[in-house]
Amino acid sequence: MSKLYERLVAYGNENISPFHMPGHKRKSEKYSFENPFAVDITEIDGFDNLHHPSGILKKAMVEASGFYGSEKSYFLINGSSCGILAAISACVSYGEKIVVARNSHKSVYQGMALRGLFPVYLCPDLIPGWRTNGPVSQKEVERAILAHPDTKAVLVTSPTYEGVCSDLKGICETAHKRGVPVIVDAAHGAHFSFWGLCESAVSCGADLVIESLHKTLPSLTQTAIIHKNSELVDERQLEWYLQVYQTSSPSYVLMASIDSCITYMAGEQGQRDMEVYLSSLAKFRENMRKLSHVKLMSGEESGGFFYDSSKLVIREEGRSGKELYDSLRLEYRVQPEMCAEDYVLLMTSVADGPEDFHRLFEVFVDIERNWKKGCGKPEGHSGASAFSNPQVVFSPGEALDKEQVPCCLKECEGKVSGEFAYIYPPGIPLLVPGERITGEILEVLKRYEAGGLEVLGTENFAGGEISVIREEVADFGQYILSDGKERFR
Repeated sequence: MSKLYERLVAYGNENISPFHMPGHKRKSEKYSFENPFAVDITEIDGFDNLHHPSGILKKAMVEASGFYGSEKSYFLINGSSCGILAAISACVSYGEKIVVARNSHKSVYQGMALRGLFPVYLCPDLIPGWRTNGPVSQKEVERAILAHPDTKAVLVTSPTYEGVCSDLKGICETAHKRGVPVIVDAAHGAHFSFWGLCESAVSCGADLVIESLHKTLPSLTQTAIIHKNSELVDERQLEWYLQVYQTSSPSYVLMASIDSCITYMAGEQGQRDMEVYLSSLAKFRENMRKLSHVKLMSGEESGGFFYDSSKLVIREEGRSGKELYDSLRLEYRVQPEMCAEDYVLLMTSVADGPEDFHRLFEVFVDIERNWKKGCGKPEGHSGASAFSNPQVVFSPGEALDKEQVPCCLKECEGKVSGEFAYIYPPGIPLLVPGERITGEILEVLKRYEAGGLEVLGTENFAGGEISVIREEVADFGQYILSDGKERFR
């Protein structure tokens, strides 16, 4: 038997509270198939073809489109990443410009690199006290499009990993006045259409919306959906790139999970369960206000157009995010989704019942009870912020094609990066190929490593190196885009 399988079974049998993805929370008695092997087939007669649907899959996607209110919806079995790649490729031709939020997932940068695109970055401010990004404003988008009227698309993330939502309706209105389509990475917002607390990206008028069902709904990992909602997007182009970025042998187990999840959520049982979940979530948030040293991010301080309260972003005074994360995991048997420097993120879903929230609150009550002043990292620890106005020398695609050499961290300030650098999750690059390496960036990366957060995307950061573009090549680089303005190109 596989060692991985054995470990997964063992983990599933442990009494660990899973406040992480996927959204079904391993509650097999309610959401699972009886025997996945019995329904794991290929494109045989009567079961349609995902890339050329005309039967049962086409019907399922039409029904999904009706639930979400889109013009057309497509099942994704390679996760939201393939939907983002297809959306970018369908909207922006090779070598053109795209307005993009700098706090985007790494798949966005991969899409830009594959298409040779030139980014015009939107850099949302940080939320005071939390060191995570706030919303993208309508005015930022308008300024970017006016400065770059040849922009072919706008891409923003809403909600963010931490639950911050931008004014999508305003952003769409601004972009559409100039005939520019809006792509929304709503990977963390698949539940918005079912809980009635806010408008979804589709209802706000976004042209292409990508949602990960597995993140916040009871569906299997790597299941997602993309919604087409506008004539500004060429349907044939989109469908072509969906074939390019997805496997030619799509899993029927995953497609059945998508279909079952949407049917459940849109049905009476799903709506009843959602009401119970929202009530339990609201009670948990109300109870957390009673604690003095454990802080839960709220909509009032997020600064967003709307705040996704299902995301529990929590910090403890005097301790780093990694310290709190390890304490939850090792001492209290609670597995968070991820940790950053100052906070942990716990993900909730309709699968979390009142007993799950009760157990979690008791954990934080105990942490509050045992809190000691002055322990760990001092409160108010300051440092450089991430994703602030990068100096773009080459587009990501140009940089990846150029000759690169390893450079020690002590000597790489001022050089041009040849690789990505990020922590995962959330997979948002602090450094992108083609950007100038600044002292501020190095400070953050070193602080990540010192705090126990693994820096990924680089070939040998742990060994004290970053790959940079060879100086003879980089010397010819001009600033393409910096601070939202075009330079010299």
